[in-house]
Formats: sequence, structure tokens, C-alpha cells
Amino acid sequence: MSSNPQHPAPAPSGLSGAVAEDLALYREKFRRRLPEALDQLHGPTQGVVQLPLHMAWSGMTSYDMSKRPAT
Repeated sequence: MSSNPQHPAPAPSGLSGAVAEDLALYREKFRRRLPEALDQLHGPTQGVVQLPLHMAWSGMTSYDMSKRPAT
């Protein structure tokens, strides 16, 4: 479920005020980068996509779009 100013994401309970505030700021920062709906995503559907490190910092940067993800 997406977050927007009319329907903000719920804050996790049990966090201190400062931690909860930091988390809310972090969520807002990334919320603005994401589309409101999946049908707004555009890009290649075939071939190999090579992502820059700032987008794929966890390790894998190359994705073959013809392969279905493991479920």
C-alpha cells in the first residue's frame, strides 16, 4: 500500500520519538521516488539490464529480464 500525504504510512509502535521521526523522514524521502502504481513503471522487458551501484548497492547489478523471478 503506498503512502501519500492524505494516507501516511503507519509508524511502528515501540520506537522512541527521535527514532520514529527519523524513520518517518526516511520513508518520505523514498516515497517521492516511487510511482503511485505499478502500471506507471516503464523500462525494458527483454535483454539484460545493468543497474548503477547507487540503485543496486546490495550486490547484484545485472538482471536478465527474460528470466522469471524465483517464487
